[in-house]
Amino acid sequence: MTDKKNPAFPRIRLASQIACLLVVLFTSQAMAENFLVGTQQDYAKAVEAAQPGDTIALASGEWRDFEILFSGEGTAEQPITLTAETKGEVVIAGRSNLRLAGNYLVVSGLVFKDGHSPGSSVIAFRAAEDDLANYSRVTEVVVEDFNKPGERDRDSWVHMYGKHNRLDHSYFAGKTNLGSTIGVELNDEGSLKNHHRIDHNFFGPRPELGFNGGETIRIGNSWSSMNDSLTLVKNNLFYRCDGEHEIISNKSGGNIYRGNLFLESRGTLTMRHGNNTLVERNVFIGNQVPDTGGVRVINKGQVVRNNYMHGLTGERFRGGLVVMNGVPNSPLNRYHQVDNALIENNSIIDVNFVEFAAGSDEERTLPPINSVFHANLVFNADGRDNVRKHDDISGIKFTGNSIHQDIELVTAANGLLYPADPALASVGAAKNLKVLDRSDVGPSWYAKP
Repeated sequence: MTDKKNPAFPRIRLASQIACLLVVLFTSQAMAENFLVGTQQDYAKAVEAAQPGDTIALASGEWRDFEILFSGEGTAEQPITLTAETKGEVVIAGRSNLRLAGNYLVVSGLVFKDGHSPGSSVIAFRAAEDDLANYSRVTEVVVEDFNKPGERDRDSWVHMYGKHNRLDHSYFAGKTNLGSTIGVELNDEGSLKNHHRIDHNFFGPRPELGFNGGETIRIGNSWSSMNDSLTLVKNNLFYRCDGEHEIISNKSGGNIYRGNLFLESRGTLTMRHGNNTLVERNVFIGNQVPDTGGVRVINKGQVVRNNYMHGLTGERFRGGLVVMNGVPNSPLNRYHQVDNALIENNSIIDVNFVEFAAGSDEERTLPPINSVFHANLVFNADGRDNVRKHDDISGIKFTGNSIHQDIELVTAANGLLYPADPALASVGAAKNLKVLDRSDVGPSWYAKP
């Protein structure tokens, strides 16, 4: 019976409800289990039994010929985790791979070596075309020299599908066969506008493949390029990623590339297809290694700002900064005209070539239009003119730049060069750019070159 005359009654009822809620929460947390498994059969049983908050740990040692299916339904507060008994001491070898499917899953601590995937992915954020992973994370994972036997046998080491997934603090090096190291796929409605995040990874040496298809990261493809991916690629280190002339191949819209370091990598960050890409606060250091490049601009609405490029030797499509010509009525797989590009506050120092209207020929006849080149610093210590103009560039408005002026450069606290003259403080990249260190990326327990 309700006591309407007792003012304390609502407080008592509220306190009772809170107590019940706390009991439910604490009981739920207490029920979370840790499974240490030593065989593939035990792993399969543990996955089937796993509930939100549970952790499955693979026993230390080598797991050979293990096709891992990690599926489940965790929650934002209590994901389901697959990890190693000791990070770095679980080696997945032989014909092995990993597929994630479900929601709020986390994988960490595994090392893929001495083998290759029997399928098209080493790690895939899906189990099947209609069984995707969302809100899931792969972190502190190593894939090294895990290659199919033939260089033309295609796979990607990571295929990202679904939405809101993250790949971070992992290590990838030594891919020698066809296929991007990381591929973000927009094949279905469940993978569009995905808001994936690729951050704090170490991408180690990838030797030159010798033909197309050796990108370190590819986001989208020609046929899906008019769709937005909205992927963030942030604070990754690319060291000697030489697979082909596109280190990163952007093939979708709305992506952001921020705060990455490209070190002695022979190629460029290429906006190959798709529109409205943002490239900012990246550092490109070539150290005069042959064919090292910076950024290549194609398509509409691209923004390239506050990047630092130094000691890059590439030319034509591998130049330090390349603004392309387009194809009239271009099909999806060719070159759309550069339109409404903003290129501002970039430092381009001791770079062999800056290429405007690059690729101009009988097919690529459309020069850049409605574009701005503003407050950029272009400087070569030898005074050489490194700017090439391959077609009419009247569609680019040049304002507030310092190009080939005889200026003094000094080294700032971040190790980068800036004009000594205070009057040039607003020209070129910002002095608060961060240059990544090896300790900022990859698993802390795995040695990096």
